[in-house]
Amino acid sequence: MNTRDADPGRGNGERVSPGAPAGGVMSRLTSRVRFTAMQARVGVLVILCVFFTIRSPFFFTSTNLVNVLVNGAVIGIIGSAMTLLLVARQVDVSVGSAIGFAGAVFAVFARDYGLAWGVVGAIAAAMVIAGINAVAIIKFRVNSILTTLATLVAFRGASKLVMDGRAVRVEGFRFLGRTRFEVGGIEIPVAVIVLLLVVAVFYVVMRLTKYGQQMYAIGANPQAARLAGIPLERQVGIAFVLTGATVALASMIVVSQVGAVSPTTGERMEFLALTGVIVGGASLYGGRGSVIGTLVAILILAVLDNGLVLLQVQSFWQEVSRGVLLLGAVVFDQLGRREAEVRMDV
Repeated sequence: MNTRDADPGRGNGERVSPGAPAGGVMSRLTSRVRFTAMQARVGVLVILCVFFTIRSPFFFTSTNLVNVLVNGAVIGIIGSAMTLLLVARQVDVSVGSAIGFAGAVFAVFARDYGLAWGVVGAIAAAMVIAGINAVAIIKFRVNSILTTLATLVAFRGASKLVMDGRAVRVEGFRFLGRTRFEVGGIEIPVAVIVLLLVVAVFYVVMRLTKYGQQMYAIGANPQAARLAGIPLERQVGIAFVLTGATVALASMIVVSQVGAVSPTTGERMEFLALTGVIVGGASLYGGRGSVIGTLVAILILAVLDNGLVLLQVQSFWQEVSRGVLLLGAVVFDQLGRREAEVRMDV
């Protein structure tokens, strides 16, 4: 199998040949959506911004827009790595607990031994979880969802053990979470700069390297990729290591922002990141995904949450809106897959 057969552009809004076969209403609908997938997401983001600007005088201000970016920073960082995993048909639902565990280790080590050891501890903790996930999935062939669901539960409990069930404060660690640099009269938080750097790195890895092309090929057709000589186990293992790196970074940003870590740190972050990845265009069946699409989708979620808060809408509706977005993206992905199978049969 030539790795070029797995088109990394799908889901990015790149044009598909107009001569592609179309059968039925759904086929024509999905074909049109593929023409403007990225434009549609950007359009939704713009519409939400315009709507909340009209409804609230506080939305379209530099301070609030920066807050939106800050709120999406951590989710965007781990969402970048999750996009790479999903492209290769792997899912990691343990990242929320991993952030909580790495944050707990960081806080305890920083308190007892100093900030430098806290950083080392956070990186080691995140890599331990990534290693356990990778070994179970690659060596023992356990389904990635089941494996990471188990580590989700286990390391949520482990983080409570590390902290003895109590919150731990961290003093003197402001840089990643609360330091800002002034750019053009606007104060840009370090967390936002880190987000942009992480997205840039994953964009280059996924679109401009042989490794990225192979990950798309693995997701599109694992059997053909293996026959083509692609080392599936090694490449997927690298993706989990990269996920561990983003978890360590995200955990330190969270601790720096709050100044403490608690037993609930990181809860539901895996859901938010997975929602962003799927709404951003990644397929649950692999072979398609875009870190830029993920970033736009996460900004949509951040804008929606922020706008609803400004409009004083009950927080329960934020959860409803996220669930509806995720369900819609999953349904659309499933319908698109069925139409593709029908066209192949024809």
